[in-house]
Amino acid sequence: MSDSYTPPLDDLRFVLNKVLDYGRLFSLPAYSHADSELADAVLNEAARFTSGVLGPINAVGDEHGSRLENGRVITPPGFREAYRRFVEGGWPGLDLPVVHGGQSLPLTLQASCAEMVNGACVSFGMLPLMERGATRLLIAHAPQAIVAAYAPRLVSGEWGATICISEAQAGSDVGRITTRAAPRPDGSYALSGSKIFITYGDQDFTEQIAHMVLARIPGAPPGTRGLSLFLVPSRLLGADGSLGAVNSVSVTRVEHKMGLKASPTCVLNFDGATGFLIGKENAGLKAMFTMVNTMRLEVAVQGVAVASAATAKALRYAAERPQGGPPEGKAAMLIEHADIRRMLYTMRARTEAMRALVLETAFNLDLAQAGPNEQRAAALALAEWLLPVCKACCSEAGFEVANLAVQVFGGHGYVADAGVEQYVRDSRVMSIYEGANGIQALDLVTRKLTPDGGQRYELFVARIRADLDRCSGQAGLLAIWNALSEALAKLDAATKTMLARLGGQAGTVRDAEAGASAYLALVGLVGGGWMWLRMASVAADTPEKTEKQAVARFYAEYLLPEAQVLAARAVIGAACLDTLDNDLLATP
Repeated sequence: MSDSYTPPLDDLRFVLNKVLDYGRLFSLPAYSHADSELADAVLNEAARFTSGVLGPINAVGDEHGSRLENGRVITPPGFREAYRRFVEGGWPGLDLPVVHGGQSLPLTLQASCAEMVNGACVSFGMLPLMERGATRLLIAHAPQAIVAAYAPRLVSGEWGATICISEAQAGSDVGRITTRAAPRPDGSYALSGSKIFITYGDQDFTEQIAHMVLARIPGAPPGTRGLSLFLVPSRLLGADGSLGAVNSVSVTRVEHKMGLKASPTCVLNFDGATGFLIGKENAGLKAMFTMVNTMRLEVAVQGVAVASAATAKALRYAAERPQGGPPEGKAAMLIEHADIRRMLYTMRARTEAMRALVLETAFNLDLAQAGPNEQRAAALALAEWLLPVCKACCSEAGFEVANLAVQVFGGHGYVADAGVEQYVRDSRVMSIYEGANGIQALDLVTRKLTPDGGQRYELFVARIRADLDRCSGQAGLLAIWNALSEALAKLDAATKTMLARLGGQAGTVRDAEAGASAYLALVGLVGGGWMWLRMASVAADTPEKTEKQAVARFYAEYLLPEAQVLAARAVIGAACLDTLDNDLLATP
């Protein structure tokens, strides 16, 4: 069972077609070269590829891991061949521009396929994510000659890429980065320093790796205002664009990690390595924000992917495993026990709510990029509001659901053979990287809630209220309708307090920061309720009616009551956190 992966095709199609009606995207000029039929064929092929090619290497990758040998990374058995087939299938450039060799398909479709890639093998999915992020950076900010030389080969997957930010003394605190970039007479720069936690910092898939590196030029101001962005290739290019000499970039360590063992997390040293400025001097962090949406959405997808894969295995096991019942009679199946059903319902409710919320966010990013001009600003604002919520809540859901899967399997889940304990280990880091979840919460309350007086929030709740109005009195929706209405009222009250504190009218900014994580969780809980209202509503005339409305009721009656506790935590303030000084708090 450990190498089996069941793609959630039916659930993806239900959200895409019934909830989002995403076929509308193909009427837009940017996507008119495709249609719903083509998109469905892409989904089918993604399901075939991920279950047949990526699923079987997931446990192998976890068992063998990547290793450093003679200064180079060696990936686990099967990964090079899987990557070759991934490239041959055209998967790296699914949503990247046609002009650079991509397919320019909607991000909503890319996110759906990415769920299946990551559900089958998250460690494999880390490299295409780096490639897509780096490609977007180059297209947006690099000189045309660099774009022409690098973008097509990154889009095709012929070359790999990394994002090099963290240093030993500067993890999330990027303002403390010390890597230096000294200008040379020919316009290039010599980069010196060390970067840590570099995903696929080296690999044996591609002959070239484009490292995107944050560093400081001489005289740069301190903090984040003094960071510049550089392209540092692993091999320099000849005048004709061919691969030349090896650059002065070396791997000194591959980290030994709790999970994602097949994905090499490297320490990279730059010893006067040749680099090229991307964008303007001292504007590197601003340039990096070009890929923030891509990275946050993808981590959210990873959380959903792990939750979905774990749920599928737990459901199958619970339905097949005899456990309990009278000694003289037929054994009961595990799925018949009330506490097991509680866990399975929780897994489905969390996973399906977060999948719908992620795809709603991707859909709005598509509209922001390619929709009618009058819709773009509002679509972008809603997506920006949802992105930190999706990143944090989906990564938390992935870990929660993976843990529940282990519990459903019992002792068999704790050993590696069942293939579910790996989900726990692989998903744990998702709440840490690409901006720890606490940072996402601060971003939500200090950058997304306040600068415009809560306009992003108002867009969010206006959509919810419109759906509440539309679904009022609809058969089968009373439980989710009532519970969502009550939770939304609690969120409104918490938001009012947050805005007052951040505006200096009551309490302090620290009080708002102390409640930020609970506030984000409350937004995510309400957002999940909104998704379940929509899913239960559109399921009314479909074969999915019974199951969708039943799980919506569970979400309403079992999960949405969490809103009361989260709302209280969001507004309680910092006093209970600051009673002890640092020394007393740190005393064991």
